[in-house]
Amino acid sequence: MKRPDAGRFGLDEAPELIFDIRSADGAEAVRLRLEQAEVLWEVTQWQARNRSADGLGNAA
Repeated sequence: MKRPDAGRFGLDEAPELIFDIRSADGAEAVRLRLEQAEVLWEVTQWQARNRSADGLGNAA
């Protein structure tokens, strides 16, 4: 369920990041971990490039 205040924060307040970490084994797990790390890095870079001037606009 989405929180009513999700996606909104004050100018002096840092955004909240919530994530789930799961463990996996084997070659497929290694591939998935590398892929996930790459995707998270790309999203972080995209958000940094496309953030709004006031920090309140949607980045996505």
